[in-house]
Amino acid sequence: MSETIEDLLADINTDVFLPGLQREFVWSPNQIETLFDSLIRGYPIGVLLKWDIRRARDDYYAYKFIPNYIADDGGVPRPITDQGFARNNEGVDDSGADSLIIDGQQRLNSLYIGLYGSIATYTGGSGRTREESRYWDEKKLCVNLFGHPQHDRDGLSGDYEFSFKKSDLFAEEDEFGYEHRGSTHRYWFPLSAAIANDGLLLEQSDLRAAAKDRVRSTTMEADEDTRDALKDSASLVMDEFYHNVMKSELPVETIKKDNHHIKEIFQRINIQGEEPRPYQLMLSKLMSTWPYMEDRPFNPRQKVENWIEDFKREFSEYETEIDRDLFMRYSYMLLDDDLAGKSSVNNLSESDLETLRTKWMDGPEEYSFAPFEWFPRAMENSVQSLIDIGLSEYTMGSKSHIALLAKFFYENPSIDHTAAEIRNDIFKFFAILLLLNESHGLLRRTKARTTLSVLSENKGELSTFPALELFNTLGVSPAREDIERVVKHAEYNPNATGTVTFTSRNVAAVLGLLDGVYGDRNVSDYEVDHIFPSSRADEVEAEAGDEVNIHRLGNLQLLHHRVNNNEKGTQWPLDWLGDLSEGEQRRYRESNLYPDDVQMSPENYSAFTERREELIKKTLIDRYVSSSTDD
Repeated sequence: MSETIEDLLADINTDVFLPGLQREFVWSPNQIETLFDSLIRGYPIGVLLKWDIRRARDDYYAYKFIPNYIADDGGVPRPITDQGFARNNEGVDDSGADSLIIDGQQRLNSLYIGLYGSIATYTGGSGRTREESRYWDEKKLCVNLFGHPQHDRDGLSGDYEFSFKKSDLFAEEDEFGYEHRGSTHRYWFPLSAAIANDGLLLEQSDLRAAAKDRVRSTTMEADEDTRDALKDSASLVMDEFYHNVMKSELPVETIKKDNHHIKEIFQRINIQGEEPRPYQLMLSKLMSTWPYMEDRPFNPRQKVENWIEDFKREFSEYETEIDRDLFMRYSYMLLDDDLAGKSSVNNLSESDLETLRTKWMDGPEEYSFAPFEWFPRAMENSVQSLIDIGLSEYTMGSKSHIALLAKFFYENPSIDHTAAEIRNDIFKFFAILLLLNESHGLLRRTKARTTLSVLSENKGELSTFPALELFNTLGVSPAREDIERVVKHAEYNPNATGTVTFTSRNVAAVLGLLDGVYGDRNVSDYEVDHIFPSSRADEVEAEAGDEVNIHRLGNLQLLHHRVNNNEKGTQWPLDWLGDLSEGEQRRYRESNLYPDDVQMSPENYSAFTERREELIKKTLIDRYVSSSTDD
């Protein structure tokens, strides 16, 4: 059978909902625009599959379609959500649903957003706070009334155009209406204006009249011929929107099966296509089981969504890494494996699901935690540890290694994640990964999988983070060229946002491996310092008689924040060292590899930094490059 888009949308969130096993809505604004473009051209968009649940009311979990969608991965300010925008589908306790969509959610939800809703996007860019709604826009899907293939004369776009345009909800004015850019006339008509106050589609004649009235009342520099062509184009676009979009009939297949068969049908549908991704399929698998268990049932999707929002708000340094993928990878690692693909999800047994459910709810057997306490807290310890040692998502972005660290904390709950030994070992491990990342891709998922065995074989028995053991499982070591390349390109980024210590992964790699600097002190207490202060770069250039790069590696060191802020400040390095005892001077010179044969004065800046970089390269090569690799 077939149903018109108009009729399908009229039943959304009243008679038609989504099942819990469905993945979340993920289509981008561009995909939504393309869907409408395909419809108006008369292109087929596939079959919808409905599950008739009128005889299975106790065996499903229903979700609403999203009308107002947050098309952004980062944190969201409260005023946006207060306006009804959501990233995730809301659950329905007593929906009274007749059917659930098990195939076609992305298409149907896209149609719903385009006609009845809107999207919210962050527009502030770097350096702005995401917590202020003034840096956000609401956008509604619009059609260009002056865009039609039959009207390709000068001044018209000559083809259909759909685009999300800004409303005035969070801005002073909207982007709807007439636009004359270059030599092309456009009129952006919001599709929501085609829907009457009662939620029904306007009649075709009313749509045509509305289009002509807008053209007639628009002030534009156009001759009569062009204006007549614009009116004709607007009428044609409205006619084809009415017939090809709203009155278009989509093939719909309805099935009547119990929940067991629906799970299998859903998984087979998704195995055949490119989507969903493994983490989405895994979350669907959890949703098809855990909410229906008699012993302590719960909704895993809602748990994950709540954790994500809390984490994004608390750990802004990692907001784009904190998502469902991260939590599903972490979950899979707790089963001593890595989320490698669809096959890994399909291989999950009922026993695996029960084991994982217990891990979410209870934590390690020998410890007692409140329900759902330890699972997110171990992840918190992971993210907080990375932030405290100075690494952000831009320095080290890798969900697999964040999840790997969370697994370590989960299985070793007695470890204090704030202890200096733990922080320093974590820092050293990731410094090595950063050093080797470009040549060996050590931040990729495959390498995280390799290191799993060390953590899995030592559950609850580790007293510190096993950095050396983890590294040895990788079976790689840096070559001389790796170190030389990283040192050459290591440079402080003064324009990086946030307050994280390391604004460059290469700087983090090199300074992290000069571990004699911080010794057994907590590396979290250290900052990246410019030996010759960056605020005095002009003075350095004047003394050196040439342009200098004040941010190069040779001028960077790790320095305890108290010393950096209260003692060294903006002094010249020799003046600062002159205030210290001979023992302190010797410690700083040796641990930071200050060259003995170049005086630390501004006029010698270039010679000092070049010589120091040579010493750094030699030290790292001697320490990390094996003789066989170096030959």
